[in-house]
Amino acid sequence: MKRIIDFVAKYPVAITALICIVFHFLLPFKPKPFGDGEYHEGTIQLVEYILNGFQGNIRVDKGMFTLFYYLTPYSLAYAFHSDAVFYLFGIAFNSIVVCAGIFYLFKTLDLLGFSNKVKACALIILCLFPIHVYYAMGILAETAAFFAITLFVYSWVRINEKSGSRRHFVALSFALLMLVGTRPNLLPFLIVFLLYFLVLKFDWNRKIAVIALVVIPLFLLGFFEGKVSRVDENFKSIVFRNQILWSRFELRDEPFNWLPQHGQDQFASSDYLNNLKKRAELDSICDQNNFDKTQYYLNWVKDDIIQNPGLTLRQYFLKFFQSQSFIISPLMKSNKSNLIKYGVHGYINLINYVLILFALIGMYLLAKNRKYRLFFPSLFLWGWSLLYVFIFHSEQRYMFPVRPLLIFLFAYTINHYFQDKKSSSSQAH
Repeated sequence: MKRIIDFVAKYPVAITALICIVFHFLLPFKPKPFGDGEYHEGTIQLVEYILNGFQGNIRVDKGMFTLFYYLTPYSLAYAFHSDAVFYLFGIAFNSIVVCAGIFYLFKTLDLLGFSNKVKACALIILCLFPIHVYYAMGILAETAAFFAITLFVYSWVRINEKSGSRRHFVALSFALLMLVGTRPNLLPFLIVFLLYFLVLKFDWNRKIAVIALVVIPLFLLGFFEGKVSRVDENFKSIVFRNQILWSRFELRDEPFNWLPQHGQDQFASSDYLNNLKKRAELDSICDQNNFDKTQYYLNWVKDDIIQNPGLTLRQYFLKFFQSQSFIISPLMKSNKSNLIKYGVHGYINLINYVLILFALIGMYLLAKNRKYRLFFPSLFLWGWSLLYVFIFHSEQRYMFPVRPLLIFLFAYTINHYFQDKKSSSSQAH
């Protein structure tokens, strides 16, 4: 058994690479190859923008950084002008990045002196439900966000536990830039973290450097997006309105229908359809009275929360679990038997809830052991991610970037258990 544990702890990257290969060739269900198509189309247009002497328009629906993330594999595949080749190069690149993320995650556990047994437990729970590999099989932003969090956790632990050098502060800056650049909804986390970072006892030159290395590139990304994006500015307002409205109907009449809702098909819930009816009603009122739609939606949502406090609390309670569950839509919408569908989801979400429980214990242990420099950033990231899905519509991909943090907290809890067990054994003798 010790040899197996040592092997697993020694080769987490190689094991992850093997899982990537197995998933690509053997997994019967995968995410949509190009998601909604925005990153695929946008990155091709970015390549063409560069080839055309920095002229043209680029589709940017979400994080601009994600297009630069896929620029390398897409530049190599561009000569073939084939979606199949773009996809192959993209997921090969994602697999490499996932492996790099695992490398930094386990390097973090090494920094804290965790035993091989702890590291083996962490890898096992990752491999029992390798959602990080599942997302790597699509041209999505999730893999970039996964890597960003693993690098953030590593650099922050290195800086606080081992007196990090200049390059670790640079790594911290890059991780934050990559995270917010691919997941713009985490901007409030970035603001809170940087304010917290400012009050800590670090050299002011390093504080200023970290903030500058995050803020200036983000500003430049925003400027570049405004220059080249062909997306109507009204698009973001529409998305914002639709999300805050959907949040009020989600899990309202069907509290246990957790299937992601994306359209009026046979799987559409009554909550989603009622949301669409209310959207049409509010739009009609605004059009007839020439009201500002965003402000009118906000007022309606605020009034609905005030008038239904019990419902709101129930929704938030259920969203805590629903948002951190994983529902594989292609499987649920397939013709497979209910035994397979619910058996698979029961299995993967049992693992999720075990992970969440151990992560909560890990948060408690960090506070108890006065590891506040690890506790507060973890609270900011996990807390804001949850708050976001409470306020806006809950979708599992919004909580996915937290997963490396949960694995770290899981390992911290397991390490504490083994240390207590070892201490009790020593006292007994």
